[in-house]
Amino acid sequence: MKRQKTLVAALMAAWLVTPATAAPAPATEASNAPQAVFVAGTHNPDWKSYKAFLTGMKLFDEKHALAPAAPLRFVLSPRVANATLDGVRMNIEDDDGRKIPVAIEADGTFVLPRDEDAARAGAEILLNKKRKTLSWRPDFRTPGVPDNARRMGDLRLECFVRWSIEQADLIAFFRSTINAFGGPCTSAAIKVDYISVKPLAAVYIVSGARREKLPDKWIEEEGHVYLPPLHDTSWPDDTLVQFEYR
Repeated sequence: MKRQKTLVAALMAAWLVTPATAAPAPATEASNAPQAVFVAGTHNPDWKSYKAFLTGMKLFDEKHALAPAAPLRFVLSPRVANATLDGVRMNIEDDDGRKIPVAIEADGTFVLPRDEDAARAGAEILLNKKRKTLSWRPDFRTPGVPDNARRMGDLRLECFVRWSIEQADLIAFFRSTINAFGGPCTSAAIKVDYISVKPLAAVYIVSGARREKLPDKWIEEEGHVYLPPLHDTSWPDDTLVQFEYR
């Protein structure tokens, strides 16, 4: 598995090296974001503070109309080839010594509790795994969507929440620069990555009788990453992003 970059890192790189008129470098997951959260006693650049996650959860409430039937949850996934979720445990711990266990399902999904007191007390999210082995992402799925598809509104909501969390530790210059383009979730100048657990042969965007193939250049990482047109409002939120696997 190739090393993934965080959304923030990829967007900053695209801004620094890509002219505004050119196609930006695609955003990918998990890399050297600003340090924020302790994992097994050390800072882990893949994670943010609990306060940042709480901010993302509040934005989920604000933007929930994009995917009104989708529950709020996140998912853990291996970042390197030999990493597993076996025996993984997660806690929220604050400066007052309080510890809040977080249940992790067998598929890696988890739901964070909402605790303003913990956020004010500087709470961090801790895992019992080595740093740089696991990464996180929002995972919002409307019931009834086929296994070989994702709903566009679900993906848009994931993007808004992910960006809200990722930018928590970003310096003001880069945050304002990216937001000046409209942010990663609504700008045609920015492509945002999503992970496919199976290698993709093709991706189709389908809404009613309209069906278009996603350009092959927006499928990367040997078919494990795709970049849907989140910004294109001609595709409504109920649009399906359908996958054809190799």
